[in-house]
Amino acid sequence: MKDRLINIFWAVIMIAGGGIFLLREMGILDFALLSTWVWAAVFGVLSVFFFLTYFIKGTDRWGWLFPATILGAISATIALENTAAGEALSGALILAAIAVPFLVAYFENPEERKWALIPSWGMGVLTFVVLFERYLGGYLTGTIVLYGIALPFLFVYLTDRSKKWALIPFAAMAVVGLIPLMEAFLDERALVLIIMVLFSVPFFVVYFWAKQNWWALIPAGVFASIAAGTGLDYFLQPTAGELNEAIMSTAILGGLGLTFGLLWLRRDGQPTDWAKYPALILIVLAVIVLAAQESLGLAWPILLIGAGAAVLTWGLLSRPKG
Repeated sequence: MKDRLINIFWAVIMIAGGGIFLLREMGILDFALLSTWVWAAVFGVLSVFFFLTYFIKGTDRWGWLFPATILGAISATIALENTAAGEALSGALILAAIAVPFLVAYFENPEERKWALIPSWGMGVLTFVVLFERYLGGYLTGTIVLYGIALPFLFVYLTDRSKKWALIPFAAMAVVGLIPLMEAFLDERALVLIIMVLFSVPFFVVYFWAKQNWWALIPAGVFASIAAGTGLDYFLQPTAGELNEAIMSTAILGGLGLTFGLLWLRRDGQPTDWAKYPALILIVLAVIVLAAQESLGLAWPILLIGAGAAVLTWGLLSRPKG
């Protein structure tokens, strides 16, 4: 009976709303003539209607709280427009209103609805940022937002150690969260170097965490190789010109070749026998890039001989199939 009455009530509201918008389209009603207080009252009344629906239907229907709290926050925001409180709160009320239903859902059933803490926490962090952005620098604001998103995933892992997957988004967001803060203190090349190192760390952790995570060595090696090339370019004399670029490219290509070479060494326990092909190609490319520099003199023939010796050693030490 309650559900039927509620359905009839909202049907009447929808028909009335449709009629009002129809009058607007016909030019009979002009919304621009309505004051902000009228709009605040409209949204406030709608919020009350949704709250009543929530309590009548039952508090387990927490989804009804979304329109109730959001419309209430919009009403308050409109009413506080052009006031000191309105300027201070800005859109914080609406963000907080989105968090409230998730918190209600969690407290109704904490065991089965732990997931609701993630969006509620995220909205809480955004509310904090909007409230205090005038006191925070742009770099610090970005860091707070990113770490605010990362922490719920750490909470998921700490409350249930079987959910190791949660460490991956936590580590990724934690690393990215350092970037806005470092921009304030580091130049561009140093920033790229540190970012690449930080990006590689979570993948190395995943790789060493379990033997079956051999795939994680590829992104770890990519970021570490870029970090190695960027580091050489950063610490070498800036007047070296094209030679610096060649050494940087060689370091990156060589690092990638080493990455796939390490994967190939794990071929007994993992399906990585294919890795020998990209490893060999990348190492050869690294040697070619470095050898192409005339300023290296006799270095490139020596490197070429060394590469040939490495390939020969590889062939002699590798076990024949069968």
